[in-house]
Amino acid sequence: MLGAVSGLRLVGEASSGAEALRVVEALKPDLVLMDVHMPEMDGPATTRALLSRSPKTKVLAWTVSESSDDLLRMMQAGCVLKDAGPSELHRALMATLRNEAPVPRRMIPEVLRRVADSAPLSTQTKITLTSREMQILRAVAKGHATKRIAKDLGLKDPSIETHLHNIFKKLNASNRGEAVSAALKVGLITLADL
Repeated sequence: MLGAVSGLRLVGEASSGAEALRVVEALKPDLVLMDVHMPEMDGPATTRALLSRSPKTKVLAWTVSESSDDLLRMMQAGCVLKDAGPSELHRALMATLRNEAPVPRRMIPEVLRRVADSAPLSTQTKITLTSREMQILRAVAKGHATKRIAKDLGLKDPSIETHLHNIFKKLNASNRGEAVSAALKVGLITLADL
């Protein structure tokens, strides 16, 4: 399946965490597709070890695991997540290479709750969003896709994307998850908004 992905070249594969570390050290890939459950070392332990040895390597967890604990451990290890089917794999791989974080939409509320529980509240509260930006931010915090937000607000997709760009800029975020996390930290939204 990976051989058919345009713009990428498969340079190696491994069947265990320990083997993955050896292969990455030898081949120095730009991107590693990691499973959560592997023999010898699990995905989070392998990801932590891999990133400590090769910090520029991007790691994408692609799994069918339904456990939010497994997925959160992968994120804490420095891995971005994708649980969608093979048709979305190419998009997730390319997003990871662009330093974007394709977190499964169904995971966003749980991830953000845990981030908010563990992060100290910032004293910075001078960030001001328009009422429309706040509507969009709350929808993003609930895991809604651009198309749904546009439909719910009676806007077109490009308008939502423009508002998202402005939100990201104001919150110094590069993606939806970072924006919602930053908004939680500065008190723009609360856990009730998730």
